[in-house]
Amino acid sequence: MQDKANPLFALKVRDFRLYWLALVAQVVSQQMFSFTLGWLAFEITGSQAQLGFVYLCGFVPQFVLTLLGGVLADRVDARRLIGGAQIVSASGIVMVGVATLLGVAQLWHLALGAFLLGLAGSIDEPARASFFPRLLPRPLLSSAVPLVSMAFGGSRVIAPSIAGFLIAAAGAPHTFLLCAAGVSTMFAVLFLVRPMRTQARSHGSLIANFTDSLQYIRRNEVFATAIAAALLNATVAMGYIHMLPVFAKDLLQVDSRGLGILASAAGGGALTGLLSYTWVQARVSPRNLMVGALTIYNAALIGLAASDGYWFSFCMIFVAGVCHGHFVTCVQVILQTQVDDSYRGRVMSVFTLVWGLVFFSGFLLNIAGSLAGPRFALAGGATVVLAYVWLSLARARALKNLEFAPKPG
Repeated sequence: MQDKANPLFALKVRDFRLYWLALVAQVVSQQMFSFTLGWLAFEITGSQAQLGFVYLCGFVPQFVLTLLGGVLADRVDARRLIGGAQIVSASGIVMVGVATLLGVAQLWHLALGAFLLGLAGSIDEPARASFFPRLLPRPLLSSAVPLVSMAFGGSRVIAPSIAGFLIAAAGAPHTFLLCAAGVSTMFAVLFLVRPMRTQARSHGSLIANFTDSLQYIRRNEVFATAIAAALLNATVAMGYIHMLPVFAKDLLQVDSRGLGILASAAGGGALTGLLSYTWVQARVSPRNLMVGALTIYNAALIGLAASDGYWFSFCMIFVAGVCHGHFVTCVQVILQTQVDDSYRGRVMSVFTLVWGLVFFSGFLLNIAGSLAGPRFALAGGATVVLAYVWLSLARARALKNLEFAPKPG
């Protein structure tokens, strides 16, 4: 039983191990693409507002279509959905890479690339959340979820640094083309894994399936409270990562290498948080873990907003990354271990709006930064989340007696 609490235990399952390695390659590539896209957009336009526009183009399809993706994940073979999403994602990356290589890249190329990445994510993310639990026994889900989160956290350590140095050494086109190759890895692995059969798929109209899922979440106070906190934080705070080109170039006076190191601090912190998550989970209740992590996370962002020093900024981003790893993994463990299989795709699609909202948050914070200054915009967003945490989340009765225990069955 103790072994099954170890995140590495899930990697002993062959199909999940293959899937996880492909997921790492896919997410690293997508993070590199998003990072390079932001750097190139700011280089081409020099405008914080137009940088925000590029991220808005990635947000719109992901926000509008992710819930549809969740409905589809409960009705259609998730493997087909994931494979189709990789084709769309790779196509967008190749398009931007070729345009950049030919020296004809304009803002609309970058906006289209961001749109296609967001479109792919709207289908891919809920399908993956529904798919990977079928690759291993249910008792191992609580150890598999931190590993899946680690793929995202770890990619944020590696991807910005790789992208930053590649941009400086070989240019953006080679970075884009390497990203396309990495994204294609998941497509190949889908043919090698053998997922377990799931319960009967949902039927009826798409609208009825969607409405039913929202009612299911509303009836479960734990789900509703945890998801609401995650969505608010994503909307007004998590987009700070997309403000880093502005902080790096205009406030801290560093080049793409410095930006890569700065951005990787978020991933380094997230990876540290994920590696320490099992230890923290055994000692802290879910409510206290979420409240504490969100409080420190947003306090660190306020510190970043006030910082004039490069290494102090690095430390604030690192601390924010640790807390983000704890918070997001906690919410995912609660949802994945408590949700009914027939609702898994739809419930997880609501949660995965978090990743789409990061694009919107990047747009929102950059627009606010262009009007009031990046420091004020970032500190303001973090303050909003802190107010919600202590006025609502910390007082939520639904979380008071919640323990980390998987739902039987």
